[in-house]
Amino acid sequence: MYRLKRASYELKQVPRAWHTRIDSYLLARDFERCLYEHTLYIISSVHSDIFLVCFYGDDLIFTGNNLELIAEFMEATIKQFEMIDMG
Repeated sequence: MYRLKRASYELKQVPRAWHTRIDSYLLARDFERCLYEHTLYIISSVHSDIFLVCFYGDDLIFTGNNLELIAEFMEATIKQFEMIDMG
């Protein structure tokens, strides 16, 4: 019984740990957290470039209008985290 509760408790902590880790990573890369959606991060430049990152569970979804920014983010994130490009 104790093992089951302990395992269940640890599983509940995994999403919180992931959120804390990805939050720190994105904020360190100059992203701003959306005030209304706490899993949405935005970075924009004076050249009208915009880049959005949203995460849900253990999935990252990102898009933007600059392919170089997307490729750079993907390369840096793959180095930092174990991830797979799902297209």
